[in-house]
Amino acid sequence: MLDGFAAILAASYQLLRPGGTVVITCRPVRRQRDDLIDLPGELLAVAQSVGLVPVERCAAMLAAVRDAQIVHRANMFGLMAVRRARDEGVPVHLVAHEDVLVLRRC
Repeated sequence: MLDGFAAILAASYQLLRPGGTVVITCRPVRRQRDDLIDLPGELLAVAQSVGLVPVERCAAMLAAVRDAQIVHRANMFGLMAVRRARDEGVPVHLVAHEDVLVLRRC
């Protein structure tokens, strides 16, 4: 997957004018019940390897505001995976954000 992303970012780099911006959103992923992979960190390294310069790294909450309350907006697969892991005694939490990577061509 990272090789594919490298190809996409390298092609994007060629299309950007100097000073042009690319924005990626991604979240940490769980490979197994207790193995959390820092996909945003790995994608940031891939982006830098093709010449993009990091400008900012932010967190975007996966939530909505309903009746003045913040309500999570996790997907069904994430909820199911957390429930299964907890049923098996693995104390995992639901990922409630995505990283926003802002990159620039210099």
